[in-house]
Amino acid sequence: MMWPIFWSDDAQFTNPANTRHPSEDFDADGKYIGDLIAAAVAASGTSDDPQGYGQIVARELFPDVLSYVVGTPAAYSFAVRNGRMLADNAPEAMLPLVVNTAVPSGLTPSVSKHLRGRGFPYVMAV
Repeated sequence: MMWPIFWSDDAQFTNPANTRHPSEDFDADGKYIGDLIAAAVAASGTSDDPQGYGQIVARELFPDVLSYVVGTPAAYSFAVRNGRMLADNAPEAMLPLVVNTAVPSGLTPSVSKHLRGRGFPYVMAV
């Protein structure tokens, strides 16, 4: 979910993060991402310690993998990232984390229901 936020101009997915092992993510991009987050929260005034907040969030975001604890409910929200249901609003979960304030999109699961299938590959062609 980080790509559209932090590398929006990389439509060809050429960033080295696409080829390196996730365990290398923080060392490679943690400071860069933390600094971007710090700049966003400093500009909006949503943290007394923008640099510290940026680094905490960068540590939370890396490695850039979506984990899931088998047998537990999938949830992808501001507070919990444990797998993801197809209808979860991932941008609405990630943007508030990055800017340290609510960023409601108003999108509900019903908005894209017609684009989700019941069987794999789950996402239908438009």
